[in-house]
Amino acid sequence: MKMKIKLNSEFKFLLYAHLVLAIFLIYELFDLITLLYDDSYRYAFLPNELNNENYIQQQPQLIPKIIHQTYKTTDIPEHWKDGQKNCQILNPDYKYILWTDEMARDFIAEQYPWFLKTFDSYPFPIERADAIRYFILYHFGGIYIDLDDSCQRNLDPLLTVPAFVRKTLPTGISNDLLGSAINQLEKYQRNWLVPYITIMFSTGPLFLSVVWKQYIRWGNPPSGIVRILMPDDYKNASNAFFKITKGSSWHEDDAAVLLLMAKHIVLSVIFCTLLGIAIIASEYFFIVWFHKHFSPKIVKLSRSLKNYLLEFTPLRTRTDYTLLNGDYRNRIPRKARKDSNLPVAISVDLEKNVTALDSIDES
Repeated sequence: MKMKIKLNSEFKFLLYAHLVLAIFLIYELFDLITLLYDDSYRYAFLPNELNNENYIQQQPQLIPKIIHQTYKTTDIPEHWKDGQKNCQILNPDYKYILWTDEMARDFIAEQYPWFLKTFDSYPFPIERADAIRYFILYHFGGIYIDLDDSCQRNLDPLLTVPAFVRKTLPTGISNDLLGSAINQLEKYQRNWLVPYITIMFSTGPLFLSVVWKQYIRWGNPPSGIVRILMPDDYKNASNAFFKITKGSSWHEDDAAVLLLMAKHIVLSVIFCTLLGIAIIASEYFFIVWFHKHFSPKIVKLSRSLKNYLLEFTPLRTRTDYTLLNGDYRNRIPRKARKDSNLPVAISVDLEKNVTALDSIDES
């Protein structure tokens, strides 16, 4: 026995609306969705490239020996000063530049005035700090290092590739180095309401990860492959390049909530599922209520509007719809002969019809 399930109009509308919304979101967030497939290991530094002195000395230097760091002023917090000194001590032949907020804005205004409006419009200072690193690396080359990254060894092995970034968990890359990133900054300048997401996706690691995915998808020449510094080489192993100190000073309360959700992923999934069901149910009941109270009025209004427009429509362009509205008597074609131009009234009463026909014949 086959059962037919009949969907009411409200549920159909809700279903189609969410289908359109899902297609739109997939289109808009496609690159972000691709981050779920983590293939960064394909571009990782090999142990030989980082730890074999003979191999390193035979490779050409592709990245200039410049270290860039950023802060609001030259007076950086005390807990970051040791890390700053370590990077200079372990790399004595590198040029060191600390970019302050004032220096950063002056640089953008002078070298990239087309971006100044976007640069000034960022709602969070950390977004400007993120953006400036892409421009200075594009302009000068070198290595950008966060102040909370303390150098633990010489950086020369990293200079033998065209560009590199570090791997971040659970997926994606962090915003240390990528010259082509500045071409996309204006496109991703959006307010996502939640500060943490706005920062991460407009200029931060999510932005860089998406641009990197696009760079890979559209094909990159072998000479322009962006290499990945994996977590062990970055901070975990005994011969890692960096040690992480206290940082992330830009995090706000919303970041704490998101990080808490990440620690309790199962509960977060259950909560988000229940929240989604509650939202869909609320939408359904709203549509039912709206349909019950306003649909008749909307239908009546649309009919009145259609009839009103028909009054100003020439007869030739009108459809047969006008003949269904009781206006058919005025639409009967008239001939020149008077006797053939008389309308015939047909009554339901057969005797009256016969009488009417007899009167016509006698005339």
